[in-house]
Amino acid sequence: MIDLNFEKYTEMTLSDFTLKEHYPVQHWVHYLVGFSTDKMPIDIIDPEALVILNEAGDVLQVVLQEEGCDSPNYQFTENEKQQIIAWLTKQM
Repeated sequence: MIDLNFEKYTEMTLSDFTLKEHYPVQHWVHYLVGFSTDKMPIDIIDPEALVILNEAGDVLQVVLQEEGCDSPNYQFTENEKQQIIAWLTKQM
């Protein structure tokens, strides 16, 4: 996780992925992916990943969410995003 206040940077291995929900939004499909990790910062509440795909199935964005909203203090590292994308790709 990247702390947007530049106080912490932690590279995490994510596990226990679950597809919570998926739904269309105009020309895109949104996927909500649950996950766990043993290094989660203690101030993140109810984390999940929002993965946005285009009509062709290409990943456009991976966003860390807390309690259903974009996280105000953290974002995923590129490696963490790739873990989520790899898991989601296998599910499709």
